[in-house]
Parts: sequence; structure tokens; C-alpha cells
Amino acid sequence: MNREEIKKAVANAVVDFARSEAEAAINAIDLDDVQKLVEAQMKNLTEPLEAEIRTTNSWWVKIRNRLYIILMQQAVNKIVEDVKKKIA
Repeated sequence: MNREEIKKAVANAVVDFARSEAEAAINAIDLDDVQKLVEAQMKNLTEPLEAEIRTTNSWWVKIRNRLYIILMQQAVNKIVEDVKKKIA
């Protein structure tokens, strides 16, 4: 083997190792836990909107905030669903 062949063989071995490690990491992800984490983070966004719904007298603000909450929840569900499809 010459120097270039050795470099190529080492590079291929490193790539194969990295690929197998990445596949193992992806397979180890529990998507239900991911969804729970994202939903928990969503509370940071929705709680102020919910508080404003409870404290305001404006129907416009109540409707607007409720729409924001629904759209954010649908977006989160769609994102998690897409991730599940791509990983599976």
C-alpha cells in the first residue's frame, strides 16, 4: 500500500465508524421523550397567553391568543410527527 491508499483506507474507516455511531445515537432517541420535552418547552410560550386570556376583557385578545396556542400545538405535533417519519 502506498501513502494515498493508506490515507483513503483510514478515511473510510473513520467515516464508517462515524456513520455507525450516528445511526446508534439516532436509534437510541425516544421520540415520545422528545415530544414531552417540546411540549414542556411550549408551556413557556403558552402560559403567558393563557394568563392574558384569563385576565383580559377583550374578546379579540382571547380569540387571538387561543388561535396562537392552537397553531403552536399543531406545529409542534407536526414537527414531531415529521421527525418520527424521517428517523423510522
